Parts: sequence; C-alpha cells; structure tokens
Amino acid sequence: MSAQFFLHLGFLLSAVLFTFFWTKNPTLSPYTLQLIAALVIFYFLNHFFKGKKPRLTLAIDGLILSLTTLLLLSQTGGLSSPLFFLIYILLFGLSLLFDPLVILAFALFLCLLFFKEVANLNNLLQAIGFLLITPLALLFGKQYLKVLEDEKKIKILRKESGKLAREVSQQEEDTLLFLSLSFKEEVVKILDSSATLLSDIGRLTLFQKENLQKIHKSAKNLLSFGEKLKEKIEG
Repeated sequence: MSAQFFLHLGFLLSAVLFTFFWTKNPTLSPYTLQLIAALVIFYFLNHFFKGKKPRLTLAIDGLILSLTTLLLLSQTGGLSSPLFFLIYILLFGLSLLFDPLVILAFALFLCLLFFKEVANLNNLLQAIGFLLITPLALLFGKQYLKVLEDEKKIKILRKESGKLAREVSQQEEDTLLFLSLSFKEEVVKILDSSATLLSDIGRLTLFQKENLQKIHKSAKNLLSFGEKLKEKIEG
C-alpha cells in the first residue's frame, strides 16, 4: 500500500477520533455548531488557496466532510439521529475522492463504532444498512471515476482529431498550391518543349521520334492526372 493510502486513511480516521474527543469534552461540545461553521468556511478557503497541492487538498476535503457529518450526527442522536442519512451521502461523496480501499477501511471502522452503540432494533437496522450500502458506494465511485476517465480520453481524442484535421487541411492547401503552380507549370514546359521538337520531326531519327512521342504522351497524362487530383481535393 502506498503512502498516499495511509495519508488519506489517517485523515479520515482522525476525523472520527477528533469528533469523539470534541463531543465527549464538556467544555468544547457546546461550540459544535460554531465548529461546523468554521469547517465550512475553511473548506471554501482551502479550495480558494489550494495552489498546486491537489492531493493534500483532496485529503483535507475528506477530513472536513467527515468532521462536519460526524459532528452533526453526534449532536442529533448518533444512530437514532434523523440526520443519519447524511452518513450515506458522506460515503458516496468520499468514494469520489479516495481510493476504494481507503473508503472500505474507513467504512469498516465506522461500522465497528456503530455496532458498539446499538441500543435497540432501530439502531441495529441503521448500522446494518450502513454496512450494506458500503459496497454500493464503492461501485458508484468506481463507475463515476471510470466515466471521468473516459471523458478525459474523449477530450484528448477530440483534441488530437482537431489537430489532425488542421494538418490535413494544411496538406491539402499545400498540395493544391503545388498542383496549381509548380507541378502544372513544369509539365506544361515539358509539353511545349516536346511539341516544339516534334514539329521539326524531319531532323530526328526514328528512335528519337518514338522516345519524344512517349515523353509528350506521358507529360499529357501527368497533366491530366494532376487536374483530376486537384478537382478531387477541391471537391
């Protein structure tokens, strides 16, 4: 496992430990709402000044989201909280930010804590529901990241396609320019020269005459081919 795995998992587990410490401290617990507000402000500041540390920003995002959700749950009844559904949202949100193994380890740690707090059937159902929804959240995160990766590949292909189209367009322009000017001009010169020589055919030997006629014919065919190629490119 990489250092990034332990870093991200450490951030998430520290959120659980900090929540436990804060809520069990009679001096600090009355200021839970103020702490949540401070965390939300810090979340936006972290994104505004994130600079060139995307991995660290990712870990901090997970920490803030986890802290905010766990503090809300602890203040509203834990497993009996009417806001318990937020833990599901947290799980799905974290699955978009972190590696599936990180989320799995974090979810299992939360499950252990939840099962220790079970006091009635409703609590038990809440804990089991969280346990059952964890694989779904992991699958959702994996599929979402795959979609993002595919979109990134599509953008790259579109960019390369546009670049290739520009190159082809430039090559077509260069080819048309060549066919219209240099190629046509040189072939016409060959035709004119061969036609001039053929007009004085009486001074040529039979061998020279045959070869000159071949050159003249080949030049005409070449000129015709050039014109057809030009029309095809323009069309």
